[in-house]
Amino acid sequence: MQTTNGQAIRAAATVVVLRERAGAGSPDIYMVRRSARSGFMPNALVFPGGKLDAADGPAGSDAAYQAAARRECVEESRIDLGARPLRWFDTWLTPSIEPRRFLARFYLARLDPHEGAGAAADGHETHDGQWAPAREFLDRSLRGELFLPPPTVTVLMRLAESSWLTGLEDAPDYQTAELAAPILPKWVRVPSASDPDDLQDLIVLPHDPEYAQLAGEGAPAPSRAHALPRRFLRQGFGWRLDP
Repeated sequence: MQTTNGQAIRAAATVVVLRERAGAGSPDIYMVRRSARSGFMPNALVFPGGKLDAADGPAGSDAAYQAAARRECVEESRIDLGARPLRWFDTWLTPSIEPRRFLARFYLARLDPHEGAGAAADGHETHDGQWAPAREFLDRSLRGELFLPPPTVTVLMRLAESSWLTGLEDAPDYQTAELAAPILPKWVRVPSASDPDDLQDLIVLPHDPEYAQLAGEGAPAPSRAHALPRRFLRQGFGWRLDP
């Protein structure tokens, strides 16, 4: 367990399960809804994942992260990835304002069209497991039908940009050093444009010009962050892009 600014940071792994659809241009992605009683991101629609255990392997090793991703995928979705390769796709660090912080790696895994029929949420930590293309999840979020955390939104945005039908080799081939540098947002409260006394929650990513001046722990922007939105504004139970 790492610590920074006196806060404990737990390692976590998430797996984005992609399944090709026969005759369709975009693969389905499996997502689950976190329990309303969860102490972290309650009711959010997320990819299967969770914190690393000591039994997963040496702390900080990619083998341990991958082992946790496979284990959590089985526990939260009943999808057994077996020995199929996982592609390290992104890394995020929870903002320092949060009492519970995670250094989370996102992995990609690919299923064939006939696989994943038995996928189901565990009914305890997660509920409402569902398959849909990335674009559909994003559109439903914009309509206020579901709650997607900002890191999840950015992953879905990137996956919605291409058909991905030729497999995971289409994913950007970042170097390990680039992926090891996490995207660390800042979570601040700002006055509403319509009412200065009404404070709104704002997530600011490290490539935003005002990031360095904002309160909270900061980190340099990895190169991959520059293709992402700079800000997310809390609206109701979800987040929307803030121009």
